[in-house]
Amino acid sequence: MSTFSGLNIARLGLQAQQKSLTVTAHNIANANTPGYSRQRALLTPTNPMPYANGEGMLGSGVAVAEIARIRDRFLDTQIRQEAQTLAKWETRHSFLSQVEGVFMEPSETGFSNVLNTFYNSWQELSLNPESSSVRAALVENGNAFTNAARHTSEQLKSVRSHMTEQITAKTEEINTLAEQLAGLNRQIVSLTAQRNSPADLLDRRDNLLKKLSEIIEFDTVLNDNSSISIFIAGRALVDNNINFRVTTIAGARSGDWTLSPQPVWQRDNQPLRMSNGQLAGLAETRDVQLRSYMENFSSMVWGITNSLNVLHTAGMDFYGRRGNAFFTGTGMETLQVNELIKNDSGLVAASLAAVPGLSRPAPGDGRNALLIARLRSAAISINPLEPDVRLRATLDPNGLTTFANFHRDNIARLGVDTRESERLAENQASLIGMLRHRQDSIAGVSLDEEMAKMIQFQLAYQAAARTITAFDEIYDTLINRMMR
Repeated sequence: MSTFSGLNIARLGLQAQQKSLTVTAHNIANANTPGYSRQRALLTPTNPMPYANGEGMLGSGVAVAEIARIRDRFLDTQIRQEAQTLAKWETRHSFLSQVEGVFMEPSETGFSNVLNTFYNSWQELSLNPESSSVRAALVENGNAFTNAARHTSEQLKSVRSHMTEQITAKTEEINTLAEQLAGLNRQIVSLTAQRNSPADLLDRRDNLLKKLSEIIEFDTVLNDNSSISIFIAGRALVDNNINFRVTTIAGARSGDWTLSPQPVWQRDNQPLRMSNGQLAGLAETRDVQLRSYMENFSSMVWGITNSLNVLHTAGMDFYGRRGNAFFTGTGMETLQVNELIKNDSGLVAASLAAVPGLSRPAPGDGRNALLIARLRSAAISINPLEPDVRLRATLDPNGLTTFANFHRDNIARLGVDTRESERLAENQASLIGMLRHRQDSIAGVSLDEEMAKMIQFQLAYQAAARTITAFDEIYDTLINRMMR
């Protein structure tokens, strides 16, 4: 062993403690960095040297074997899996809450209140069929009914359009994240091959995986070269440093409904299989829940307008003529009160039509208006298998519901679905919060712990420096003073 081995050991100690202090400083600097995993300088003794003419071996110093990243991969996998479910329920709750805001039930501005006011106008007309002011009020309330129906339908379509845009945007976001992950794989493999530990790059990769897990469910495989492969239902999205793109194609038609855009693999147009994440939540909410609420609302509106038109055309107006259709329009966008009736409220058929040879026209008769007012409580039946939503709700003496109850049931189902999605989202958030707390206890930076280690490394550095001073004095005596 060299005479100066002690000086070399002290030098290695200085370097090791300095590197440890540098790692500690890096931890403290990133204490508030989202997704950062604390690091540790793992110290190991260097190879000992044989002790000549004696037993045992003399140590040769210390070295930093690795800058280790403290992370629990099993917890990361658990968190990503639960985050997929959370994202699905949060997405559903977000959009169902928007649908609740569209209907605004129960409230004074809700559709139910508008419908009741309209029925009350017919009730009032049955008592005062010759009153021009009552007829004018009825026409205005009819306009309010159609305006409310059109406005509600337009807002629901706006929610649907937003969901369609989100599906396309989230699909493109998958491509962006996959490209970034493939790039990080390339850097990590290169650095690992050089026997480096790219801890910060691994953190960035985990953060990207976290974002991807919110969009769609996937499985990961850690390769021997430290790259990661990502599979969606068994098909590779990222394989080492190669990423595969996905895109969307137009949704198919289902009756009058156009299904949401279908995410597919760009290489062969095969659909992405997904049951969790934001994409699955968007598609299911749009094409199941939202479709049901929109079609039920349309069925209710068309059931009222069709039934009212049948009664109105069978009645007699103020001039003794058969009534016209009270409502016109071929779709919800064009639904309105008949322009003829708007211009002349005398065309409202409040009276029953005269029967030739049996009765004479009686403009003051309000019995037809009373029949229309009774639509409020008339029994109806719903045929959900009817492809045309305008024909699903019809008057039926044996029916088990009414138009008003059918609308209230639709709103009640919406409320139940919204509360359920909120509850499940809260449960998932609590579970993920617990998992993240466990992960933070492992990977998170504790300033108290880092300060304690900083003092420890500082004192060790000072001791190593003092050792160098001691050896310097020894060598000075050995080399310089013994020559005198």
